[in-house]
Amino acid sequence: MAKTKWNLLFATFVLSGLSLATLIVSFCTQHWVVSEASEVTAYRNSEIHYGLFAGSLTRNVLATPVGLDLTVICMYEYNACVYSCQKDEAKREIELQDMMNGRKPAECPITSSHLQSKIIPSSVRYASPRAASKDAFIDASLWLTTVILLGIATAFAGASGSFSIINVMFNPVEPIFSVFGLYIWNAIVIISTLLTMIIWGALFGSSLVKNIAITDTLTPEAPYSSTGLAALGASYWLLFLPMLFHAVNTGLLLWRQYLINREPPPTTIDVDRSDLTIIMY
Repeated sequence: MAKTKWNLLFATFVLSGLSLATLIVSFCTQHWVVSEASEVTAYRNSEIHYGLFAGSLTRNVLATPVGLDLTVICMYEYNACVYSCQKDEAKREIELQDMMNGRKPAECPITSSHLQSKIIPSSVRYASPRAASKDAFIDASLWLTTVILLGIATAFAGASGSFSIINVMFNPVEPIFSVFGLYIWNAIVIISTLLTMIIWGALFGSSLVKNIAITDTLTPEAPYSSTGLAALGASYWLLFLPMLFHAVNTGLLLWRQYLINREPPPTTIDVDRSDLTIIMY
């Protein structure tokens, strides 16, 4: 029985490790959103994918595709984020301000030898007939909340694995460090991951499904459209796995407690203290 209880705790350690690895993969990979962007004169649709922090854009204006890196930039005073093709943060901030104020942003710094494109310096401004709609930008508060919640889930997945192995090797006295604490760590990971999926799903359904918020789809002079072409990517759907792993962990802990409760109580010896012969011993 003792071996079974040890195995159950070790299994929670393994599952917590798998959960931590999955959360890190989801955090770092660039497929939270995958999409295309159409433009009437392009050879074929552009291809886009990005994660929480960065992504990639492949323009197919001509038969030779041109790849660009995308990096998220947020300005909390405007409560807006976009995925910019500019190389440094200062230019990304200028680009976001330009698009919010109806000015044409600088061209993306294309370096491909296959496409000769005039690069417009960021200091040059062109009047635009209209600014992009505020709803077309990513809600910065929702983006930040997603990042924070996923960070919490990742941290507590690590805590769950750490305290699982501690309980395998030792017998902590403090309840928060014992098996009781494992219920708490697992619950926090499940709740944080679920909220992450809900918030990003709400952001996608309310905004990104209409406009994926990259330079091309936010600039009136380059009328790319991603309406109906975007989908949630593999990096997002991976989050189901950590919730499953920690739900199984909770089930294993409950099973372990059930086995403990089933054990017969220790045998007690009832000593008749009225028997004077006991004094001899």
